Amino acid sequence: MGWYDVFSRFYDASVERLYIESRARAVLALAPRAGEYIVDLPCGTGLSLDGLVAAVGPEGRVIGVDYSAGMLAQAQRRASQAGWDNVSLQQGDVLRFGADELERACGRRQVDALHVFLGLSAFPEWERAAERLWSLLRPGGRVVAVDVYAARLGFHGRMVNLTARADITRRFWEPFERLAEDFSCEPLPSLRAHGGELRLLRGVKPA
Repeated sequence: MGWYDVFSRFYDASVERLYIESRARAVLALAPRAGEYIVDLPCGTGLSLDGLVAAVGPEGRVIGVDYSAGMLAQAQRRASQAGWDNVSLQQGDVLRFGADELERACGRRQVDALHVFLGLSAFPEWERAAERLWSLLRPGGRVVAVDVYAARLGFHGRMVNLTARADITRRFWEPFERLAEDFSCEPLPSLRAHGGELRLLRGVKPA
């Protein structure tokens, strides 16, 4: 059993209070539309699903992907309790989740939007992971990612890295800055407990 399988048991109660506002801002920035297909990776325990599912409606679909079986089980429980039938949940490695895997999950080889919340600081080979995610996005599609950045680590930053098995010194926005049109990266309200500055990036894949 991996660390995130264990972490999934207390993630919502111990951590989510720090990110409620930034999750809402991420969905607002992504501006999901009725009928769209959206990849949420990593989906974690499914805490971003509420806003995404409501926005895409019954004709759309949210494809949640996570490497951790424990996190995914929590997300599945959330989806089942809510009665969402427009959610597909898939266990997968971001470095191996490509068009074939996406097609098996939802019948499409590309999607309209990408939602990446607290993933880029934790993914292995994170720059290659960003390119892999980009390949799932159709031309004209949109990406929003939220993560923490610290140029230098203080105590809280070291604790975040340890707890999340992350590296928040990564300049996580740079791969998308190179790839996207209409790119922006803005600071979000941050707390000391975040370990650094929360930032939200958004961009559009060139048509």
